[in-house]
Amino acid sequence: MLKASAASGVPTNPTSSRCRRILALYQRLRAQDSPAPSPVVNALFADLVSACVRAETVDARSVLEDPRIHEVRSDLIRLCAEGEGLLERDWARRALAAEDPQAETAAFPYRDNYEQLARFEAHALAGAGYDPGATRRACFIGGGPLPLSGVLLYRNLTAEVTIVDRDAEAVDLSARLVGRLVPGGGIRVMLADATSDSDMVRAACGCDVVVLAALVGLTRTQKQVVLRAVGAALKPGAHLVVRSAEGLRSLLYPVVDIRDVRDAGFVPEALVHPLGEVVNSVLVARRR
Repeated sequence: MLKASAASGVPTNPTSSRCRRILALYQRLRAQDSPAPSPVVNALFADLVSACVRAETVDARSVLEDPRIHEVRSDLIRLCAEGEGLLERDWARRALAAEDPQAETAAFPYRDNYEQLARFEAHALAGAGYDPGATRRACFIGGGPLPLSGVLLYRNLTAEVTIVDRDAEAVDLSARLVGRLVPGGGIRVMLADATSDSDMVRAACGCDVVVLAALVGLTRTQKQVVLRAVGAALKPGAHLVVRSAEGLRSLLYPVVDIRDVRDAGFVPEALVHPLGEVVNSVLVARRR
């Protein structure tokens, strides 16, 4: 049912309003000198996430099929990816400069979201029949400069974890921060490209679980290449956890097509779409 506007008495279409809101936020972000953290940029990204996550009254398909949204969708995902990378880099440097890196990392504004997503992944794996206690080695692909996801994976599975990224600066920051957050080993950080078969063999061969970050491959074609490289590296029976997106959340992160997961040699076993504050969907698949 349409809700009448108190000011004009004219019915307000929530779907159209959501399109206008998202487009306005996109244009304001594009107008900034950089998507690097600042009070204005942080507020714009927070509003954008809210517009895409809290959309219960909105027809997501109609928004996504709107020609204006369709035209900017790829660039919006790219912009979000760039902003997220710069935010994590900034926070990694802050944590390394702090007397207490644990406390500084805990103050990261999206820390709760990372922890909730890690729990989603653990439950999705369990729902697919996987026993976390059987994990000897795990790999997180696309760890970025702030290794929160890799550290949470290590703590949830209590297994040896390799964090992978293709950006040398991100690997350097992540490795130094891991040394402060998880002293004594258990996590290694390595430079590797997820599109490279040989790099994925080096990083993931022998792993029982591999988690693929949402921003590894921003297009379907890029995702297909990554999935094939990971599939070629894993042993039969190993599990892959892929972070994806559903509904309006797919304006923030790319969607992973289940058909591409199958084509890469995996059997999809579970797919979880969050309804709360968690942004990413979780797809669990087993290597054939």
